[in-house]
Amino acid sequence: MERPTSSGDGPLRITWWGGEGENTALNTALDLYADADGGGPTTRESLPWDGYWEKLATVTAARNAPDVVMQAGSQIPDYADRGTLLDLTTVEGLDPDVVDEGLRSFGAVGDELYGVVAAANAYGIAVNPDLAGSLTLPDAPYSWQDLGDIARRLAPSLDTGVRALADASGDLISFILHIRATGAELYADDGSINPLEDELRDWLTMWQELRADGITPTAAETAEGAGTLQDSGLARQRVAMGTVWTQDYVNLAGLVDTEWRISLPPYSTEHASLWMNAASLWSVASTSARPDEAGRLVNFLLTDPEAISAIGVALGTPPSQTARDQLADGLEGAQRTAVDYMTTVADHSRPLNRLWPKGFASSRTELEELAEAVAFDKTTVDDAVEAFFADARS
Repeated sequence: MERPTSSGDGPLRITWWGGEGENTALNTALDLYADADGGGPTTRESLPWDGYWEKLATVTAARNAPDVVMQAGSQIPDYADRGTLLDLTTVEGLDPDVVDEGLRSFGAVGDELYGVVAAANAYGIAVNPDLAGSLTLPDAPYSWQDLGDIARRLAPSLDTGVRALADASGDLISFILHIRATGAELYADDGSINPLEDELRDWLTMWQELRADGITPTAAETAEGAGTLQDSGLARQRVAMGTVWTQDYVNLAGLVDTEWRISLPPYSTEHASLWMNAASLWSVASTSARPDEAGRLVNFLLTDPEAISAIGVALGTPPSQTARDQLADGLEGAQRTAVDYMTTVADHSRPLNRLWPKGFASSRTELEELAEAVAFDKTTVDDAVEAFFADARS
């Protein structure tokens, strides 16, 4: 395969998405790699989630992707299909088995492995006690409608302009949790989307009613807080509670000095809706001139004790029991809470029936855009439902 000369000389290039917490953790670990035996300097490229994928698509198309690339499980099928990632089982210096057995299938497409899990995570509801007071979410099964009712009861106690609950109408992960609690799955085993038009219609209508009643932010308020965690209503303390990944919960604690709580999102005991998720994965670009060195860098980030300490839980829960055992005694505050929460999730989770198919990332963006259009009265719920499934089936 033709290799670009720009990747053959100088420091290895590595890219990831993240905010201040992720950047600090990874920069510290990469400084350690620069001084380690067999290590070396790195050129580092980081962007928030929203800008990251546009730039990665551009440099990948130009055959100038960094050697080591942070990937998402939802994106790997598309990148692998275009031949832009290496099968990691062929990369010297990287042992994909350093992560827990239950996480090794993430990053696989068919019989080849295109990503090794960098961190695991799960969804939860973050609650700001400075705004919500002593409010606690149920420790027994409850529904998203129940969550809306809890938010309605909280709203009258909040200051003007502070909303009880972040708007999750365009969040495909939350919708998946909602339908999984009924025993359904978004995708059939063959990767086609299941006929869930009525469920999505009810979902968007529920959030439309909460928005109309001032329980969730207005369309403009939600749009203003989109993009980065720092800009979110939770971080700006304009929203009392909302859905977060566990690493976002940890990073929120670094942004807002309060005793954040994290609780299970609406769930069912009959049909567990949560799953243990790959928060991010490390991949090696197929255009890398030094894939084995790139593999050694990934292996260092996953296994070196000092690197494990530097990264901590900034990316999510470490993907190996060895790393979790190493960190356990030194964790406190939000970091310890997040790791403990993952244990709770394990007791209330059920694996997805299949990993994300090609096109999932597009559907995720499509729902965000359609829900925003509904919120701004630019389309109707019925038209949004029709458009979402038409796009998914195409």
